[in-house]
Amino acid sequence: MFNKKIKKVITIEGMMCDHCKSKVEKVLLELKDVSKVKVSLKDKTAIIYSSRSINESDITNAIAKLDYKVINIGEDE
Repeated sequence: MFNKKIKKVITIEGMMCDHCKSKVEKVLLELKDVSKVKVSLKDKTAIIYSSRSINESDITNAIAKLDYKVINIGEDE
């Protein structure tokens, strides 16, 4: 059986340091079915990998709880 991985690129406003990066990585890894997270302070993005599509409102709400703002969410298969 083919296990498709879904990749979403999230542009985030407000991250400024490694502590911010760690908080975002942690909260995104807590979302159901997310297997990997890569956060870039330079690019102001988080990339999540999952086995199923993650609801964009779940992503936005998780990041908003950290007082950061989601600017865009793009899906890259």
